[in-house]
Amino acid sequence: MAHRSPKLSDRSPDVFRFEISESSGYAQDWHAHDCHMLLLPRQGGLFLSTESTPQALHLSRQSFSLVPADFAHSTHAAPGQEKHVALYVDSNFIEHQGRLEGYQRFAEQAHRSGIWQGSEALDSILRLHDQLALTSSPEAFQRQLPHLNHLLFEECARLIARQQPALPRTELQQNALLVRDIQRYVREHLQDELSVDLIGYQFHLSRRHLTRLFKAFTDETLVDFTNRTRVETAARMISTTSRSILEISLAVGIDSPSYLARLFKRYLGLVPSDLRKL
Repeated sequence: MAHRSPKLSDRSPDVFRFEISESSGYAQDWHAHDCHMLLLPRQGGLFLSTESTPQALHLSRQSFSLVPADFAHSTHAAPGQEKHVALYVDSNFIEHQGRLEGYQRFAEQAHRSGIWQGSEALDSILRLHDQLALTSSPEAFQRQLPHLNHLLFEECARLIARQQPALPRTELQQNALLVRDIQRYVREHLQDELSVDLIGYQFHLSRRHLTRLFKAFTDETLVDFTNRTRVETAARMISTTSRSILEISLAVGIDSPSYLARLFKRYLGLVPSDLRKL
C-alpha cells in the first residue's frame, strides 16, 4: 500500500514547494503526496510508474510529468548521477486557477497523471533558477524563489493545456528517446571521461546492449559519435575564440593536442591550426 507523503501540509502558507534531488541510484517506492507534483528531470532519466500506468514510463529531460494529489506512484533512475526537480503545488490553488479564463483546459488535464513535452522556455526557467542559486545570496535567492516557482508553474500549465499527454511509448520509441538522451549526455559532458562503460553505467545498460542500441539508431558507434562531437565542438571554439589549442583540447576532454590533431584529420580532413588560417 502506498504511503502518503506530506509536502505542503502544516509547512507554510505558500502554494509551491521546490525541491531538487541529486543522487546516485535514486529510487522511491510507491507513495502519494498531499498535493500535485510536477516532476522535471535535469540530468539522466527517470522511470515513472503510476496507479494508471503501472509499467514504468521513461521521463527524459525533454519532458515532464504531472502527478495529482493522492495519486500513487513510484520513481527510479539508473545507477549513476541523476538530478531532477519536483515542484509541489497546492491542489486548492490548481482548482482556483481552473476557474480562471484560459486555465480550464489545464484544470481538466490536472486531474490525471501524464507526461508532456517540455519547451525552450521551460528549460530557460530552470537554467535561470540554477544561475540565481549560484550567484545570489541565500536571503536574496529565497526572495526570488516564489517568482521562479510561479514562472515554472505557469509554463508547465501552458504546455499541459496545449498538448495531449504522451501515450505510452512502444519499445522502439523508448529506445529512440534513450539514444537521444545518451547523445545529449555526451554533448553536455565532453570535458569528462566518456568511456562506453561509464556511459553504460549512467544509463543502466550493459556495454554490449549500449553498443548495439546506439549503432542501430545512429548508424555510428558511440565512440565515433563522442570523438566526432569533441572535434566539431573544438572546431567551433578554434574558429570563434582566441583560446590556445591546448586549452580547447582540454575543454573537450582530450589531454593531448597531438591526439586532437589526429582526430581532426580523421573526421575533418585537416588539423586544428588550419582553421586559424582560414
